[in-house]
Amino acid sequence: MSSNTNPTGCGSINTQVYEFTTSDAGKTSGTAYGNLPLGDPNGSQVSINGTTDLSQIIVGNNGACVMSIVYQYFDGIARKSAIYVFGQGPKGMGSGSLHMSFVTSQDTHTLSLTSSTPSCHDDKFEDMNAITQITWKSD
Repeated sequence: MSSNTNPTGCGSINTQVYEFTTSDAGKTSGTAYGNLPLGDPNGSQVSINGTTDLSQIIVGNNGACVMSIVYQYFDGIARKSAIYVFGQGPKGMGSGSLHMSFVTSQDTHTLSLTSSTPSCHDDKFEDMNAITQITWKSD
């Protein structure tokens, strides 16, 4: 675990960094394993294979990629945590999506990147358990 300033502005900016590993770096589908706690007070950021710049690790078809992932508290009525993914979907009309899944001991949370413009995508949920698996798949 180390400390990092998230340059994307997607989620907290002063986060603790937690390491995940994958043998699927650069593939259009894959899985990374690690332990990403909710983090206090500013959240937690994912590093995969030693880097927080995930753009060469989590990739999809036609230029789709994830640049960063942050997991943090969310002060909502029915939702207590949020996963923030900064990235872009594939380029071209009808080119599909980059689908992401985040697994905790309680549930699996999903989101899809469809826009070919880099932007912040989020999923808010009640589950506050550590994320232990991240999967991606391009269609």
